[in-house]
Amino acid sequence: MKELKVCLVGIGFIGRQHVEAIRRIPAVRIAAVSDLNEEMIRNFCEENAISAWYGDYREMLDTEKPDIVHVCTPNWLHFEVSCEALKRGIHVYCEKPLALDPEQTGELCRLAKENGVLGAVNYNYRQNAQAREMNARIHAADGSWGKTFFVSGWYYQGYNISDWAGGWKYDIDKGGKTRALADIGSHWIDLAQYVTGQKIKRVMAEFTMVYPYRKKRGTEPPELIEVKNEDIAQVMLEFDDGAKGNLIASVAAAGHKNDLSISIDGSRYAMRWDQENPDKLYIETNEDGVLLRHAGPEVLSPEARAYGTLPSGHPVGWADAFRNGIRAFYDCVRGKEERNYATFEDGDYVVRVLEACYKSNQEKRWIDVE
Repeated sequence: MKELKVCLVGIGFIGRQHVEAIRRIPAVRIAAVSDLNEEMIRNFCEENAISAWYGDYREMLDTEKPDIVHVCTPNWLHFEVSCEALKRGIHVYCEKPLALDPEQTGELCRLAKENGVLGAVNYNYRQNAQAREMNARIHAADGSWGKTFFVSGWYYQGYNISDWAGGWKYDIDKGGKTRALADIGSHWIDLAQYVTGQKIKRVMAEFTMVYPYRKKRGTEPPELIEVKNEDIAQVMLEFDDGAKGNLIASVAAAGHKNDLSISIDGSRYAMRWDQENPDKLYIETNEDGVLLRHAGPEVLSPEARAYGTLPSGHPVGWADAFRNGIRAFYDCVRGKEERNYATFEDGDYVVRVLEACYKSNQEKRWIDVE
């Protein structure tokens, strides 16, 4: 098996999760990482036996010439760093959202195709065993699912209930025009589209800023900054096949940590999955009530079995799904044709859904996804 040479740009919280996941995949070498905080990155590399680090990511790309670069920077740098890698013929695994607007995401799709390289977006929730199981059940050849009626759910986190501003995500030039929806709601949007196999074609959205002004840290007395992107997004959805749905994404839900939930109602039965209990899928029928299915290979559908690597009762969770997506991408870099990861095109479409939601909130009407 060919060894893959990998570099990373950005080594904050999410970059460190990428490093841990990469090191669980055979025949992969992390050659170098790049970050602007040189003291932090030097210490990280020494602790993790990574031989090279760079303050300038362009210098890293030109010197190391990796097969793959992971873009783990804040949102506003996703486009710039991905462009530089794609133009050098380097495959890109980018954090979500792919970029700040559809113009940028469309250009990244074009550059990847033009340069003959692959691009992926880290929508890791679709990589859970039970997400794969839901997809397999909905698309079962025997038609046992029937028709999808309704898709609903939420993604709740509680870290923004105070009136302090939390850094660059409040700056629309850096974090984007939407905050709760882009930061966490985009994960749910990708998951819903993957599981159902249907695109969201139009939306009706309403955004809420919990505080119109927030206090900026580091000033005394604290400077007040105007909040221009939302803490809570409520979205009604319509899918290509006519199924309806709704989503609430909130970063001001006290007590909630990483609470993503999705429920899908079909004509024969319904399914519900909660990310914080990732090995459990609830099957809901009129005849039998609620049935619990674990994520062991002995009970999963053939299409999902590779994602449930441990017997039932041994949960596979967030870090495992994270690894699964990267592994699937690396398999395709090595030549596998089946693309079991979120592609640049998938990431582009999610940003187009976000753009439609933003426009809907502004104009107070249903908006088609373009």
